[in-house]
Amino acid sequence: MLENISIKKIILFSLTSAVLVASQSNFAHTRFKTPVIDENGSRHGSDYNAEVIGHTCKTDDGVALDLLGTVVVFPDGVDSTLTVDGVASDKKVIDFVTNWGSPVQSISNKDVFGYQDEINTPLGNTVGYWMGGGPGLQNNLAAVLPFRTSGVVIDETSCAKSVTFRTNIADICVITKASEFSTNALNIWSVAVEGSKFQIPGSKGDDSPATLKVNRTSPMPEDCGEGVDVIVTPTAAQINRDMPIIINGEQVWPLPE
Repeated sequence: MLENISIKKIILFSLTSAVLVASQSNFAHTRFKTPVIDENGSRHGSDYNAEVIGHTCKTDDGVALDLLGTVVVFPDGVDSTLTVDGVASDKKVIDFVTNWGSPVQSISNKDVFGYQDEINTPLGNTVGYWMGGGPGLQNNLAAVLPFRTSGVVIDETSCAKSVTFRTNIADICVITKASEFSTNALNIWSVAVEGSKFQIPGSKGDDSPATLKVNRTSPMPEDCGEGVDVIVTPTAAQINRDMPIIINGEQVWPLPE
């Protein structure tokens, strides 16, 4: 049972057990297997998808590290900011999407990581997941980790022709404090928002998040013209709240300051 498993076994191998090599193939960044889906208004069902990790971490000295874990967080729709056709908007997610509450569900899979759990907001909604522990991802390989999203329903009275959700993803190779984050320890594919502790400014993943775009298939009101593209971004408050890995009330990543 989880309460009887040590932190090292849960997240994540210690550095002494990680395999280090001096080269790393140039795979794609961490993204979603299907980054564009249609809204699911008629069936209200689920869309099955996957997180694709194209490569692990590589130190400044050129040493490739095995991956110990991954964390994925979607916007919760409450602590979120929106742009409409590229312009900041005071509107809320509920003005465009009728059922964005628990957008994601992790699917049980131990092909890569031995442990996993979902990330829930204080309201009980599921907005992400983490995976970690053995065997982990060998540094010369890629990984495909399945999840599913709820059938997104675009509000029939809105003018949204698409709604894109930007996520925050951390691929963890070394367990550190947040103040010690660097590309020597992890890859963070992040939104760039002021106050976020979970981004590495200037890194290849900074302001380069994985996105899930939902295209409208239902008719728009006649006065909408061609419609608008909406982009939803999590705030720093949500990111700082939901990105840490907490097991049985104990934060195991990042390490406490």
